[in-house]
Amino acid sequence: MKLEGKAFIITGGCGSIGGGAAKAIIAKGGIAVVFDVLPKDAGEAKVKTYHPERAFYFKVDISNVDLVSEACSEALKVIPKRSLAGGVHCAAVATSRKWSNKLKDSVADFQKTLNINVNGTFIVDACVADAINSQYPDEGPFAPRTDDERGCIINIASAVAHPVPARCLTYGPSKTAVIGISQGMADFLGPSGIRVCSVSPAVVASGLMGPDRIPYFASELNASAIFPRRLSQPEEVVHGIIYLLENSMMNDFELRVDGGWRGVTNWAGAKDPRENAPSLE
Repeated sequence: MKLEGKAFIITGGCGSIGGGAAKAIIAKGGIAVVFDVLPKDAGEAKVKTYHPERAFYFKVDISNVDLVSEACSEALKVIPKRSLAGGVHCAAVATSRKWSNKLKDSVADFQKTLNINVNGTFIVDACVADAINSQYPDEGPFAPRTDDERGCIINIASAVAHPVPARCLTYGPSKTAVIGISQGMADFLGPSGIRVCSVSPAVVASGLMGPDRIPYFASELNASAIFPRRLSQPEEVVHGIIYLLENSMMNDFELRVDGGWRGVTNWAGAKDPRENAPSLE
């Protein structure tokens, strides 16, 4: 797929990975439609630094299907006709609390994480796919399979989606679900010519993680990653996103950008590993 002249909806597009993806798409001649939670004025001001004419902003709660659907409809009005060619879904939350053996204390965090990371992924994928298909004649639920590529959706999962380490008790399973949604959507949307893939980064120094946890993760990566043993840079994840968008043979695929890291609990040290973790996610 050539990105020039194509528009992509990017959730979390004011963040590190989402913002990087928006800028990379624009650099390829594409159009970035950013969905995020910043106030309208602040969001518009930020995306105009990406490009004054080929970047648009909509304040959207991705866990609300009506708001996402409405934003997708509005996006179609500001971009060229039949130019919407996919989405890059980066928006997510990572809750945290002090370590405790009382699992009931994690239920509220789990419900919030599922609502945004899991329900939000299904909602975004569904609404973006419907918006892409709305640009073409409706031939009914059993329309003939197309041989033309209409678009591509990329979901951001995580290296802690499998295996899920104890420290990522709520965030990890939510990203496991993201991979499952991506696989199911790829099969469902195949007849429409829409590809769906996922990208699983290890640890990225971004606003989602926060600076307080960076030293802990840096030490974990140094101990457990294969190579390189460091945090991923947002642009390294963005390179993977662009590759998947451009390569039309990449479908139903999870791309790991993780240095071979697996975040399992390591009991080999002298100190209880639970004491090292700054929080339980």
